[in-house]
Parts: sequence; C-alpha cells; structure tokens
Amino acid sequence: MSQQGDDTQQQHAQVDNQSDAGFSDTTTDKRSPEDKKKDKELAERLSVLIEDANSRVVPLCRMIRKHIEGMDAKKEEDRDEQELVKQVKPLLQEAEKILNETQGAVKGADPDKRLSSKAQRHAADHTATPEEQRLAQALKVLLEEVGGTIEWAKNKLDSFPKAKRDLGPLLDALGQPLTQIVGGVGLLLAGVLNLVGNLLSGLGLDSLLKGIISATGLDKIYKGLGLEKWLNAGK
Repeated sequence: MSQQGDDTQQQHAQVDNQSDAGFSDTTTDKRSPEDKKKDKELAERLSVLIEDANSRVVPLCRMIRKHIEGMDAKKEEDRDEQELVKQVKPLLQEAEKILNETQGAVKGADPDKRLSSKAQRHAADHTATPEEQRLAQALKVLLEEVGGTIEWAKNKLDSFPKAKRDLGPLLDALGQPLTQIVGGVGLLLAGVLNLVGNLLSGLGLDSLLKGIISATGLDKIYKGLGLEKWLNAGK
C-alpha cells in the first residue's frame, strides 16, 4: 500500500480515538434533528473533498521536500539551483491547481447558504460528532503537509537565493487556496477548527492554523463564539 493510502487509513482510524482527548463539549446540543442531519451531511461532504485533495497533494509535497533536501545535501560546488527550480516548480503549480479546485468545491458544498448563518452559533454548543472529527483530521493532514511544507521550504530556500527568487512566489501562491479552504470550512462548521487546533497543538503546529484564522478574519468571529481561550493559547 502507498504511503498516502496509509495516511488516509490513519485519518479514519485516529478520529475514533479523539472523543476522549479533549475534543468535545459537554454543553447541551440545541440543534434540531434537521439541523443535526444537515450538519452531518455537510461535514461528510467536506471530509470527502479534503481527503481527496490530500490523496493528490500530499505526494507532491513530499516530492518537493525530497528535491530540496537532495539539493541541500550536495556540496556547494555541485548545487544547480536552476535544476532545482525545474524539479520543484511544476510540483508547486500542480499542488496549487488541486487546492484551487478544492477551494471551489468547498465554496459549493453549501449552495443554499443555510448553514453559513447557523453553523457559527453551533461552534461550542455540542459534542463533536464523528463526522466533524473526521473532517478535523483531514484538515489537520492538509495543514500539516501543505502548510508545513510551505514554511519548511521557505526556510530551506534561504540557502538558495536564485531558486528562492523563482520558487518563493509559487510557495506564497500555494498558501492562498489553503487559507481559503480552511477559512471556508471555518465559516461553515466553526467548531471543527477548534478540533483541528487541538490536533495541531500536539505537533507544535497550531500556529499554522492561528495564522490562517487571523488572515481570514475568523478570529473576530471566534472570539464572539467563546473560543478566544484557544486563540490566545501560546501567545
């Protein structure tokens, strides 16, 4: 089985262990049965979209890392920065294309906008469902792999100024649909990002999510939802 196949299995397996790990809220769920059903269906649709994106973009991110690590391991006189650009540029462009497609699909996942207005107030008033936990796990993988690769590559490319001149803007461009995907999910099912934050916090990567929340203006919304304690953690 491929590495990505293992990752996808882990996405499904790990969510089963999260309900006892501080991911749920003990307050009463005030949603109607119809709201619960629609929230469940939305979380399932979004999970499929994000998991599909992961299956295609994670291998690209790992190839990007492999090429940069290979260049970094060479002696300085043997390094060909233009060759690195040729290797990495199409991978970044393909990853951006995939995330742009996913962003459009996320925007289309709630066509009647019913949930956009209601989901925000549900952020902290119910126990996280298995569907929301699955979605949080998928988003965690996306942020860890794509967001983590962007930050890692930017730091590594400081040693390769010529390559950074060409690849830096592409890394920035890749971050834009990632931000919009996470922000879009946050508007639809706000409580899911709290779960993602807890998952990333265990890896020391929650700053990736907090940066996106701030960039999309969700921090103001989340403070109104009583999530400021998590937003301010580690500051």
